[in-house]
Amino acid sequence: MHHKLSANLPLTLQTSKRNFKKNLFSIKPLATALVTIIALGAMSNSHAEMLFTATSLSVLYGDDYELVENGELTTITLEHASTHTWGGVFFFVDRHQGASDSENNKYKETYGEFAPKFKLQTFDDSFVKQVNLAGQYEFGSNSTGFSQDNYLVGIGADLNVPIPGMKYASASLYHAFNDNTDDDQQITLTYGWEKNNIVVDGYVDYSFNNDDLKDQLHINPQIKYNLQDVLGIDNRLEVGMEYSYWKNKYGSDKTQNAPSALVKLHF
Repeated sequence: MHHKLSANLPLTLQTSKRNFKKNLFSIKPLATALVTIIALGAMSNSHAEMLFTATSLSVLYGDDYELVENGELTTITLEHASTHTWGGVFFFVDRHQGASDSENNKYKETYGEFAPKFKLQTFDDSFVKQVNLAGQYEFGSNSTGFSQDNYLVGIGADLNVPIPGMKYASASLYHAFNDNTDDDQQITLTYGWEKNNIVVDGYVDYSFNNDDLKDQLHINPQIKYNLQDVLGIDNRLEVGMEYSYWKNKYGSDKTQNAPSALVKLHF
């Protein structure tokens, strides 16, 4: 269901700012995300019924990423998803770290998204299960001084996909008010399937109509096996891989084909 990096060109292609304050890249973004998740849970319990909730921490490693030093990237992700009688919310924050460059500086980036949806209409026995007002806030900064705050608004739908094991599916169309480039539109598809402890989930983003950048297509599935039953533990522990296909990454001429090893713990 996730995870793109910053929505614009990384500053390996832009002017480097060597004196960037290092304290921007502390643990604060992850701590802020955790506080947000707790607050959302408290608010939901006091004002509306929660139908589903899931929070996880995952670690990814791959060495075929485009536009980062040596193609190497390690990512720690804190993620939360929940549905409520009023709609739902999806939130994640990524902490990326790359390889050291010739000056022994490691590329670092924090990127996150907060995506609420508000139920407008539900349908019975229909392919379209629910229509939502959808929003998204994208925020990020990296160790070369680049930062962004993008705001997306649009309409989305939760779907009934007639495939055994399909847990959820959705489609959304956004207008993006971008911080550092021209505005554009984005189509986002999400899905989740599970059977016999095998889990396949992820997203597809297609960004288009940006006068500054090329259209982008990012297909990002995760294929995992849930070890909870095998290990006899209380929490889901998933191991597997994530594959990132990203045509025109950041709107450039580069196309990314990057598999990554993945471990994901739900709590």
